[in-house]
Amino acid sequence: MNIAYVTGDDPHNLKSWSGLSHHIAESLKPHGAKIHYLGPLESEVSPFMGVERRFWNLFGKQLLENREPCIVDGWGRQVTEKLKGLDADVILATHTELLSEFESDLPIAYWSDSNFGCMLDAYPYFQSLNPFAIRRGHDYERLALRRADLVFYACDWARDAAINLYGADPDKVKVIPFGANIECDRTTADVDKLIAARPKDRCKLLFLGKVWARKGGDTAVAVAEELNKSGLPTTLTLIGSQPPEGTVLPSFVRKTGFINKSDPAGLKQFNDLIAESHFLILPSRAEAFGIVFCEAASFGVPSLATRAGGIPTAIRDGGNGKTFPLGSPPSTYAAFIRQHFANYAGYESLARSAFREYETRLNWGVSGATAMGHLRTMLENRRR
Repeated sequence: MNIAYVTGDDPHNLKSWSGLSHHIAESLKPHGAKIHYLGPLESEVSPFMGVERRFWNLFGKQLLENREPCIVDGWGRQVTEKLKGLDADVILATHTELLSEFESDLPIAYWSDSNFGCMLDAYPYFQSLNPFAIRRGHDYERLALRRADLVFYACDWARDAAINLYGADPDKVKVIPFGANIECDRTTADVDKLIAARPKDRCKLLFLGKVWARKGGDTAVAVAEELNKSGLPTTLTLIGSQPPEGTVLPSFVRKTGFINKSDPAGLKQFNDLIAESHFLILPSRAEAFGIVFCEAASFGVPSLATRAGGIPTAIRDGGNGKTFPLGSPPSTYAAFIRQHFANYAGYESLARSAFREYETRLNWGVSGATAMGHLRTMLENRRR
């Protein structure tokens, strides 16, 4: 199957969209896909955007550049040109705004983690958008959903919004979770050894996230503090996190800073920190999916998080961790952790289950095979 793969960013750059643009394409190749890369695309910025930005700043409002008409129209022209003479069976894009303006008779699919309506309700930046940006955001979303023959979302949250908010046809909207963006050749025996190596008399928590406030860094610290006060010695390791300036972190918090996973030494450090942890804790206030939950599961590390956004798709309660209602106090997280240390065999069972979730559901091999199956079925139905 020849796939015209449309991305606004560089799909070969592992830093683009947290590596998702790269891994989506790579996941399809083992299952018969030949990828024709149409990205990256140039953003054709209008000279009036600066004026518009300054105007709305006066009212405390923002632009959403990737849905400004000049940029969306420019992307459409570039994709139309790149499609000329291309031998492709289907177009696959990563974001809805990439689908709005190009011209083609080919069947269209896209694969993303959210949609405009989801982000508008959940993410702080989107809540400060100016009214015209909001209207255009909804319009582009509806247009893309109407044009697409097939829609893949990483979570139920986005699928439900597409159907309930935008009236998308439920038959063409599928949920396919993303996979872990790290290589994993670990076996069950390997993971059993990692689980057995974790100490039973003290707890190691891991927090992975750049955006401190949205990811719930303050709650993670409070959970670790609660555990220490209750008599369970606990450390909390922060990877890539930037607490607010002036924040004084307790002595039980370790801060590693940014780790470059492209560097072998950095990747080993990253992997070791996950592998030695008892739990990944990420009490996010907003989250589209959470690739880190897949990565933690690949080491047999259960995740603790909120029931926000797409997290309940990434974390199955009792499968690869536990989700808590948004706003749950730190004591609720701490009680769950203490319960599993008091019954450590129960913790080990949950950790092994986390790896099974990775093997069966949260890896790119499964995701790519599922996506290709739906694409083939769609093409076969169109030919009838």
